[in-house]
Amino acid sequence: MHPAPARPCALRVARLSLALVLAVAACDDPRAEAPGAAASASAPQTAASAAPAPSAAETAAAPRAREMPPRPVPLGSSGPIQPSAPPEQQMMAIQYTLAMVSPQPTDPLVDKGYVEAIVPKLAAAARTADKGKTPPDPVKAAKGNRKIEVNMGKGCTERTPANLIAQRAGSSLREAYDAGILVISCRDDRWECHQATRDPSDVLCHAAPRR
Repeated sequence: MHPAPARPCALRVARLSLALVLAVAACDDPRAEAPGAAASASAPQTAASAAPAPSAAETAAAPRAREMPPRPVPLGSSGPIQPSAPPEQQMMAIQYTLAMVSPQPTDPLVDKGYVEAIVPKLAAAARTADKGKTPPDPVKAAKGNRKIEVNMGKGCTERTPANLIAQRAGSSLREAYDAGILVISCRDDRWECHQATRDPSDVLCHAAPRR
């Protein structure tokens, strides 16, 4: 006798059973990966390799702040340092004002054209603002053109250097600094006031009567 032909329903059941067995075997196999797993795992590596490396400018250390000796009074206070001040405070004032006019590698070079133009303007400004007898040739460049000294009869205060250059000479502390001038000072029969062009708040006055 010939075996009876398999029924279509039985064939479908057999095929489903085989597919189920294969699926279970794939889940149990630790080496099996879900579709797209390899692609997703490699994606972060691809993104990381595509990211640009930081530039030398980004990795370079930030420049150090300007180093100054101790100030005899806090920044923002101009003093003045009195003749009766302790010797230590007077020495601090001397050292600080010397440091104010000492150029650093990051400071601009001296623009001699600016210096030659600003000196006569400041001289005219000093004669106008002076409350005493203005000495002859009241303005001169000093310290290798890093400092502009304004000599007056009377009226030198902590505000005088900035006022002279901004309100009367038609310039500014910023322009003076860009031209390599680091300090503008005034001096009368009692005081000398040093105005840093780097920082408008950095002004220091001390007793220094002109002889």
